Amino acid sequence: MDALTRFELQKITRKRSFLAGIMIVILAALFLTNMMVAGTWIINEDGEELKGLAAISLRKEYDHKHAGPLTVDKVAEAVKRHKKITYDPKNLNANKELTSEAYAKYEVMDEQIDNLLRFTFSPVKEYDYHVMEKLNSTSAQTFYQKRIEKINDYLNYDYSYGNYSVNEKEFFIEMNKSIPVPFQMDYVTGWQKVFQSLRSFFLIISFVIAISLAPVFASEYQSGTDSVILSTRYGRNKIITAKFKASFIVTCGFTCIAIGIYTLLLLGSFGFYGADASVQMIDLLSPVPYTVFQTYLWVAFIGIFACMLVGAVTLWLSSWMNSPFPVIIAMGIFLIGPLFIPASKSSLLFNQLMDLLPGNMFDGFKKVTGYGIIHIFGQIIPQYKFTVGFAIISIALLLPLTYHLFRKHQVT
Repeated sequence: MDALTRFELQKITRKRSFLAGIMIVILAALFLTNMMVAGTWIINEDGEELKGLAAISLRKEYDHKHAGPLTVDKVAEAVKRHKKITYDPKNLNANKELTSEAYAKYEVMDEQIDNLLRFTFSPVKEYDYHVMEKLNSTSAQTFYQKRIEKINDYLNYDYSYGNYSVNEKEFFIEMNKSIPVPFQMDYVTGWQKVFQSLRSFFLIISFVIAISLAPVFASEYQSGTDSVILSTRYGRNKIITAKFKASFIVTCGFTCIAIGIYTLLLLGSFGFYGADASVQMIDLLSPVPYTVFQTYLWVAFIGIFACMLVGAVTLWLSSWMNSPFPVIIAMGIFLIGPLFIPASKSSLLFNQLMDLLPGNMFDGFKKVTGYGIIHIFGQIIPQYKFTVGFAIISIALLLPLTYHLFRKHQVT
């Protein structure tokens, strides 16, 4: 790292705002972790309600027992167990429903696989809790076939903003056929919690980045040092480049460390099991052939590039605004504003454009596991891959604009 970059790096990281931002991110990670741990509960075999770490421990024990391939035989056995419990009069109340005691003793430990069955055999856009009563061992063995049928129903659903074309349906069916079967099953609650609040956490990270980078150029105007910088030998080239390097080192480094802290806190609380499980254990209809960990890498990858885009936009605004404060205000509106705009019920294009704003990019899990696509030059591209490409292209366009804005600034 050259001396100019080190100098610019120190200017960013030694500011009180940056140090305060670090504390905010750490506190946010602790708060989110505590909130999700405290909100976890389960019923043990004695009918006692457990909360927090005790509940997590029991859920981990129950779900990890099912770890391994989700074969049709395993699915059929789950249906047999359920039938055996529900056919025993001792387990039923006056309304012919499972008593709380029987549910706690026999059903809670099978909740993960039972929920997969209920979701798969329920009609599209619905969740029929009692659908298992209609199943038997033979019908349960059509689990994977029924999943594909449900995906077909999803793709053929009548959407107000436009329906999937024949080519798009074929594209997603082929994607689903590429998924290794049987799915790998395991306890995945820890990873599920990581995905659950990652969008909110990325928003906090990005706002800290905006506050940290807002003064990079604007403070030079505000303090009058722009006249000194632009009149020096390297003021119109190497110093600007050094500012870019330092800004992206801070952005990328800070984002990676923050995500690492957040992930380790949650997995440390909920458990590290499930990284090799199929992501369909979290979102059964997901069309991607990824494990939970591979999905996490994609979500983090999207979030990092979205944060870098936030950094690039902040630098661009900083290069033509005369004070850091309006840059921060503008970035706050840019990041938070789109979250209050509801999705269109009639325009798919509008929704796709809104999804390219950083505040919506941060919802990476939904993009990776969803059925969003973009058409480019006759090619169908999954939305999550296009999102990364869009961020890279936008950064590449914003940096030259920022460079020339500061370089051509007229000193008064």
